[in-house]
Amino acid sequence: MTAYPAIRIEGGLFGPDILEELLASELPGQRPQDFGLDGRRNFLDEIASAFADAQAQWELFRRRLERLPESDPATSVTRDSWAIPFFSLLGYELHYNHRAYDVDGTTYAISHRASSNDDAPPVHIVGARQDLGRVPPSGRPRLAPHSLLQEFLNRTEHLWGIVTNGYTLRLLRDSTYIRRQAYVEFDLRQILEERRFNEFALLYRLLHRTRLPHSIADARECLLEQYYQHALEQGGRVRERLRDGVERCLEGLANGLLAHPANEELRRRLSPHATPPDRLTPLELYQQLLRLVYRFLFLLVAEERGLISREPLYREHYSVSRLRRLLEHRSAYTDHDDLWCSLKALWSILRTEDYARLLGATALDGELFWELDVDRYSITNRDLLEAFWHLSYYQEQSSSPPRRINYAALDVEELGSVYESLLDYYPQIDCSGPTPVFHLAHGSERKTTGSYYTPPELVQELIQSTLEPVLKARLEGARRMVNAEWQAVQGTWRILEQLLAEWHSRTHQRLQRSGGAEPSRLHRPEHLQAPSTTAEGGTARAEQPAPSHIGPNPGEHHPDGGTPPHSEHPSVPAPSQREPDRAGDAPAHQRAGGTSAGGSDVGALGQPAAPGQAAHLTGTQPPTAEELAVIWSQTPPAIRYSLLAQAAILSLRILDPACGSGHFLLAAARRLGKELARIRTDEDEPAPEHVREATRQVIAHAIYGVDKNPL
Repeated sequence: MTAYPAIRIEGGLFGPDILEELLASELPGQRPQDFGLDGRRNFLDEIASAFADAQAQWELFRRRLERLPESDPATSVTRDSWAIPFFSLLGYELHYNHRAYDVDGTTYAISHRASSNDDAPPVHIVGARQDLGRVPPSGRPRLAPHSLLQEFLNRTEHLWGIVTNGYTLRLLRDSTYIRRQAYVEFDLRQILEERRFNEFALLYRLLHRTRLPHSIADARECLLEQYYQHALEQGGRVRERLRDGVERCLEGLANGLLAHPANEELRRRLSPHATPPDRLTPLELYQQLLRLVYRFLFLLVAEERGLISREPLYREHYSVSRLRRLLEHRSAYTDHDDLWCSLKALWSILRTEDYARLLGATALDGELFWELDVDRYSITNRDLLEAFWHLSYYQEQSSSPPRRINYAALDVEELGSVYESLLDYYPQIDCSGPTPVFHLAHGSERKTTGSYYTPPELVQELIQSTLEPVLKARLEGARRMVNAEWQAVQGTWRILEQLLAEWHSRTHQRLQRSGGAEPSRLHRPEHLQAPSTTAEGGTARAEQPAPSHIGPNPGEHHPDGGTPPHSEHPSVPAPSQREPDRAGDAPAHQRAGGTSAGGSDVGALGQPAAPGQAAHLTGTQPPTAEELAVIWSQTPPAIRYSLLAQAAILSLRILDPACGSGHFLLAAARRLGKELARIRTDEDEPAPEHVREATRQVIAHAIYGVDKNPL
């Protein structure tokens, strides 16, 4: 998405080429008549006119917003002065919902609908000072605006909806049967203030009223749904073509290395006459080239998502993505080897913390970037770029124009299917000519090793049959322990002590800032009831915000995640049954707090530490056992459940002993991440940013993979 920084496609809602296809009018419904225009005026002129009107309206809105006091959420101004006029430029006649929607006894206060009919698509507009991912200070249910609309879509027959706070606009789809939340986000402020006409044109072509369904009845036939189904089909084709591209890239790299005049040593080592330990077999060369290609794939995905470094120096002179730019310049296809030398420098930088920090990156300490034999040799710019082309573009057919692969929109699971296809081959080197020739022949490694890529449907079945029962038992155990004394629960999961101390510390600071009572005088609010009197489903609901994030401290648990026998509190393992500290656990000095990836002091709940607080949260002055017991006795039941449930999830150990590309582990991490986010936010459909952070913490704490194949 680097070409359109004001647009973000999340969760694979649309395919990699959707934006280019929209601009090129290659998708259905892109004629002026399809937008309700008479066609006598140039279509781009129509969009330009709407863009100019939107900019003028935006300036009026900004001036009115500046005159409001900071305490005003700006709901009326955002709706009346900006959002409603803006949507009218896209063909909408928004109608205000005077009553909230009622779905199975739960009310959803969606502000507007796209037209006058009662079942028109929902359009939810909130104030500019309300973040789409944060719970508003009032209203029911207690959901962030994004979560409110997403849960409404998931629980009704509506398929598409829009939510905006005036600054950011998101297009959402029902995600009941999708593994991840899916939406398209437009940064309206960036589009209008930086005058990004192309992004506005894409917004116009994708979000015009004629794209959405008229009502529930035609939701499956609307243009947006057609684009979505097209994206699913296109994604399958990209995967197939990427597999072919990886194979051709491997062969191109191998033959480029074998043909380079400076690589006489490599050719000698691959000769049938070479003797161990100097000899390099075709299989060993193939495995090293696979690592090289997977370096490319890893960095292409990470760089296009902005996860490595945002420094211009890295992006322009060191990144793998710069090779994609050079592919378009024929003058770069030379017999020099400077591009290969720069890649070798990049590998060294990414495995060295001091060098990486200079470029705004973090060292990647996995085996992927360990030094390889092939790193010592040379390949010309021409051979390198010709091989790399097959990782950057694909063709539907040999006569079709090349299409650029959008790695930012590629599911990481799809790389597993690429690797699976490589198991169908084994390498051969023909040494009969003056220069050895490398090629891949069909083999049987996949069958003999039982290596198969697990499809998403089977992964979900595995999650249901293996993870869900353990998760349910853990949460039920947490619920049973809410009313127990601290002495009975303190040995359950080590991370519970950290969570409790952090919650108390934050409550203490919040009360000090507001001039309220000390935590020692906390009472139990009437609305925080014990689980025996909770609402249907048994989950204690906390009006008070639960801890949002936790630091790197795995806890202890019963090995099978279930209930140890002969225990007063069934989910508390006996000391002899708990795991000892292991190499995978955090060092002792980190167990009461953490440090962000960038190195700044943070509390273990993931928020910036207040002045003077960092030392306490990093474990130099942890609360004593007696102090923790007092804190626990004063903690409201709903908060107790939240802390217990978080500890129960983060202390799980999920191991795939033959993990392959990690497809099952990724699905498990996402399932637990969403559950953790639900507990922290008290929302059934947490906002995407909360789910991402929770999933990251689950991966750091609970996910383990083993495979005897180093690749």
